[in-house]
Amino acid sequence: MSFATPEYFLLLLALPVVWGIRKWVASRRPLAHRPAVSFANLLALSRTGAGWRTRFLALLPMLRVAALVLLVVALARPQLEDWETLMGSGIDIMVCLDMSGSMNAVDMDFSEIADYQERGSEPPNRFEMARETLKQFIRDRQGDRVGLVVFSSEAYLKFPLTLDYQTVLQQLDSLVLDNMERDRRHPGCINGCTIVGEKTAVGDALAKAFKRLEKSKAEGKLIVLITDGNDNSSNLKPMDVARYIGDQPDKTRPGFYAFLVGGGPKSKMPVTQNGRLITQMGFLQYTPYDEQVDEEKIRQMVTAAAGVFHVSYDKEAFQESFAELEQSERMEQKVARHKDIFWPFLMVAMGLLLLEFLARTTVLRRYP
Repeated sequence: MSFATPEYFLLLLALPVVWGIRKWVASRRPLAHRPAVSFANLLALSRTGAGWRTRFLALLPMLRVAALVLLVVALARPQLEDWETLMGSGIDIMVCLDMSGSMNAVDMDFSEIADYQERGSEPPNRFEMARETLKQFIRDRQGDRVGLVVFSSEAYLKFPLTLDYQTVLQQLDSLVLDNMERDRRHPGCINGCTIVGEKTAVGDALAKAFKRLEKSKAEGKLIVLITDGNDNSSNLKPMDVARYIGDQPDKTRPGFYAFLVGGGPKSKMPVTQNGRLITQMGFLQYTPYDEQVDEEKIRQMVTAAAGVFHVSYDKEAFQESFAELEQSERMEQKVARHKDIFWPFLMVAMGLLLLEFLARTTVLRRYP
């Protein structure tokens, strides 16, 4: 237990002073002004034992002193200290989210896909899985600013660093992945996609995220990269950007977490024919998707940026590895929560004063 205003304990020094002054004043009072009752024979009175009222009367000053001490303790504001880890210590986080066409892939067996479709829905693809994980991550933030760079054939800032988490969630919900359907009469995507998904510009996305954090005054900075493929359209080479980030001084260099999602033997891609998605009974058809991702090259890029690299072949592995962000040193802060507990002391003190007053004016009343 600690005290927010311990200086009030100095008032306890006044109690013996006040008591001494009262005794001195009482001793100086003339005998004629002191309360007294005349008795014809004091011998008989001296043989009479003290009653219970007389014994309890001696406790009344003790009740008052105890009440005053408790009042001083209440004024000192006793507090309980509860140490806890807060996820979020006022850092700036830039997320780079891959929206290339390969993010349409799902990473599960055909039987698992069939289970989803039998329940009347399509299985979540890589993009939807990453978006839902990001949304939960943002809901858990407390005091951290979040910004988003989306990228595919090019990279652009979707929203800058902000504390308006509700708007961030709405912006994430508004993202539309290119489903890779095409119409010869209209270039680009035809499903109202946020960004055309034909290529992947990892280097440009990292550069835009770093530029935003470079201007930040926050003590902690973090870049989160979520991608499923190789860079093949950046103006800036990812390795050059990574080396530049890694060369920054330790105090100003942002932390870097890179997540390579999907891949592996379970990968499936929706079937397209003549630029159109193939469906059967209203559901997409899938085919095995063997993508050639240079995992080692991505790992080297992360190492150059002094970052942390995760490979997640399915939704569960991605969510588990993404949870490490919550446990990183840059994202947690040990803080003490102080809870005031002066009310019990105050209530007991008031109760003692009330008890003393009632006793002194009723059963323990003194005459004259």
